[in-house]
Amino acid sequence: MHRRWAAILVIGAVLAVARPASSALTFASVEILRPILSQMLGTPPLMRMDVVPDIYEGGYARVSVYAQQAAVGGMRVDEMWIRLVGVSFDPAELTRGVLRVLGVRDSGVYGRLNLQNVEAFLARQGTIQDVRLTRDGDSVIASGTVLYNGVPTHARIRGVFQVYGEPEIYFHIEALFVNSLPVPYVVVDRLERSMNPVVDFRSWPVPFKIRSFRATPEGFVLSSQRDFSQPCTTCGGPELRLTR
Repeated sequence: MHRRWAAILVIGAVLAVARPASSALTFASVEILRPILSQMLGTPPLMRMDVVPDIYEGGYARVSVYAQQAAVGGMRVDEMWIRLVGVSFDPAELTRGVLRVLGVRDSGVYGRLNLQNVEAFLARQGTIQDVRLTRDGDSVIASGTVLYNGVPTHARIRGVFQVYGEPEIYFHIEALFVNSLPVPYVVVDRLERSMNPVVDFRSWPVPFKIRSFRATPEGFVLSSQRDFSQPCTTCGGPELRLTR
């Protein structure tokens, strides 16, 4: 009988010690991310999140974000999907409202832009005023006003958006006409340098590598996937259909 009670007391003592340890197990906070991501995306009017926290502070098994009218470096993006897998943030920085990435296993981004948002972005850059965009196959034609020898002059620019698997999007000028006359390469090169990169993710906590930027009937699509026509199931959010 004494041995039985002794065994019960030992088991009770072990459980008493183990219980606080299990209750002290904490998961990463979900809601702490919402205001930080909203600010990073320019406070979009609509933002949905699907977050799976990990069992340590600052760690998340998956973070999926869908936003409408998000801002990327001043450019409004009609729809954007972001997905992070196995990401770790500095927990101390999180409490201060800052995303500092310590590690991420995989990431993806996908965005749709219309022509009007791209025009507004280019106008705000100051290089081209009163800009209007049209498409000719894969090329983009921009008409507007530029400063040529210090004089506001009507210009027509033909070029293509280019990506190299890095966090930037560039606009390469194929031809530049001022008052219907071709402009020397030196001037074209100077203008191209002044406007690039048009989009830069290097300042983001996760510098997404852009592998495709293509024209669609509605505007443009940027993606970390090489095949921009794929639905963004790998980026989180609803499927994206590019054809009606």
